[in-house]
Amino acid sequence: MSVKKLTFALLFLLIAVLAACGPTAAEPGAGDPAGTPLPQETPVVETPETGNDSDAIAAATAFLAGELGVAEDDIEVISTEQTEFTDSCLGLGQANESCLQAITPGWLILLEIDGQPYEVRTNETAEQVRLATNMPADDGQSGTAVGAAQEFLAGELGVALGDVQVVSVEAAEFTDSCLGLGGPEEICAQVMTPGWVVMMDVNGQSYEAHTDETGQSVRLAPEM
Repeated sequence: MSVKKLTFALLFLLIAVLAACGPTAAEPGAGDPAGTPLPQETPVVETPETGNDSDAIAAATAFLAGELGVAEDDIEVISTEQTEFTDSCLGLGQANESCLQAITPGWLILLEIDGQPYEVRTNETAEQVRLATNMPADDGQSGTAVGAAQEFLAGELGVALGDVQVVSVEAAEFTDSCLGLGGPEEICAQVMTPGWVVMMDVNGQSYEAHTDETGQSVRLAPEM
């Protein structure tokens, strides 16, 4: 082989080697920012705040204190129950008041001042407050018994607690342990049993309930 041909062969080989060692087009990989998917941010959906029993208790207590002109510290909370009222007036609309007939979530709160119970109702956010009853004062702690009677009647009728309105409560002494409402086959101890007669109303229908002094025993009298 001549020197000239050998030179051309070596030059061609050198070009081929340099071409093989040159940079190649970069492919997107794990280290390439363009090939790495950006982290997806989860959108946060803010839900409207609703009231809780603390808001309802505070609103009911302040309302009753203002109505009666007493200090809020004099008001004792007996019970708080979340319920649904049948209209926008919380079931307490006046004769000349227009109430939207729509289910209205809210709270039924039983308060007590010096042994006298008061039923207060609020809507879910506690922005609306209404006084349901102003029951006669008594010389005992009737609040627990009244709440027990309301819950018992609501359960018996299958209605919301907010539909049960207390009309009156009166201290009584029953002649037996069955609160004067024992069945024909029921054995009742013939002992004087102090308790309460609670008159209630549901959609215009009157109901009479008897409870013992603590509200642990509740019986419903025959419908009037």
